Amino acid sequence: MELNRVEIEGRVAASDGLRRTPAGLPSLLLRIEHESGQREAGHERRVLCELETIAYGEPATNMAGLKEGNRVRLAGFLERKSLRDPRPILHVTAYELI
Repeated sequence: MELNRVEIEGRVAASDGLRRTPAGLPSLLLRIEHESGQREAGHERRVLCELETIAYGEPATNMAGLKEGNRVRLAGFLERKSLRDPRPILHVTAYELI
């Protein structure tokens, strides 16, 4: 197995609310806004980005109460959004309110 692990902090920008898959599994789609300073090539770089995330099962249920503006630390892995859309989406396996 190859390494595929992501940890990121950010602010909840949008939530589609808790839903269920056709199989009945809880799912939650969130968009996270991230802002930080990172060191690159000996210089400080300001990083701004938005990241689409999805959680299934227990993490989705636990994160369902998050509101826009909440700051969170997320951990998970990247996967293509769908069979037809190769853009990455973060599958959240753990989260922490900060």
